[in-house]
Amino acid sequence: MGMYQMFPLLAISLIVYAVLTLTGAVGSADVPWYDVIFIELPMVSGDTWEVTWGDVFLVASIGLLFVELLRSTKTGSESIMNHALSVVVFVIALLLFIIVQGFGNSVFFLFMSMTFLDFMAGFIVTTVTARRDLAVGGVAGG
Repeated sequence: MGMYQMFPLLAISLIVYAVLTLTGAVGSADVPWYDVIFIELPMVSGDTWEVTWGDVFLVASIGLLFVELLRSTKTGSESIMNHALSVVVFVIALLLFIIVQGFGNSVFFLFMSMTFLDFMAGFIVTTVTARRDLAVGGVAGG
């Protein structure tokens, strides 16, 4: 179970995005995979909501971010390692966004923002928890 706690879940999204983008497995030369329409839903208003694979990717990544935020409330060495690996995921995402063709778009930018929020939230929660533990320990010990 310790390995599961250390592994940053947003790394799964990063790997999926990279594989789909670099292999060109879905989509075409004219339309990248994240712009391909997944489903068209008629709305009561008369509009048609076109859900793309990029939208599906972002919703799935938001779900993983939610789990990561819940996991960030735990303390321990696995949690600290998770935060450190989350920084690595963010740095990789940032470099891909800046350097690699196919990653400089809004879908990946929003995903990269999620990786930033993941590691920042993790470190903030860990810091606040450590302060609280020190304060409680100081009161109990004194």
